[in-house]
Amino acid sequence: MKEKFVQEEPRLPLGARARSKELNRLKILASARTLFRERGYEAATLRDIASEAGLSTGAVFANFSDKNEIFLKIVEEETARILTAMIDAHDTSLPLEDRLIKQMVVAYEAAQQDIQLILSAFVMDWMRPESATPEDLNRQGDLARQVITDTLKHAVELKELPETANIAVAAEILEDVGYANIRRAFYSGLGAVEVAEWLDVQVRLIIAGLKTR
Repeated sequence: MKEKFVQEEPRLPLGARARSKELNRLKILASARTLFRERGYEAATLRDIASEAGLSTGAVFANFSDKNEIFLKIVEEETARILTAMIDAHDTSLPLEDRLIKQMVVAYEAAQQDIQLILSAFVMDWMRPESATPEDLNRQGDLARQVITDTLKHAVELKELPETANIAVAAEILEDVGYANIRRAFYSGLGAVEVAEWLDVQVRLIIAGLKTR
């Protein structure tokens, strides 16, 4: 599954005009990332993004249809980075509970770099009905849940969980727990150690429930 998240290095086109357009696109993404990180989605305007990139708003619209498209592109890149870290942290030498806790703590540590941006994506997803949430944003949530699902399915293969365990429901709960802890950590100033302590209780409760089914 990791192949889904690998981000290729941008390759600049050979033609001068196409090269200039791609450089502008990269400048816009870089400035938008900075502003989304500092201010969140709503407070960062297209005018601000253009100014930070040293470009006109016309140059922004020549590359992206609106702010939402820019935001979704950055969220996609951040999701790929965080989920790749989670996959790499899957350690079968650990018991299932510790394995999941390690993956989720690693995800939190990776998310700290752009936590304001990630929380903005979470709020956008949570506040809108499913039909109104951008498809790309829904897809990022699905991929996050899939990483957890794969860990739980592997646990069934290892007979750490019964075959009757409701993997789908557990993965959704664990995904929600992960986002909730990111939010709690951001607003309460918690570090990775405190997040791990919360997760230790939460994950063990959820897995204990799975083992009884």
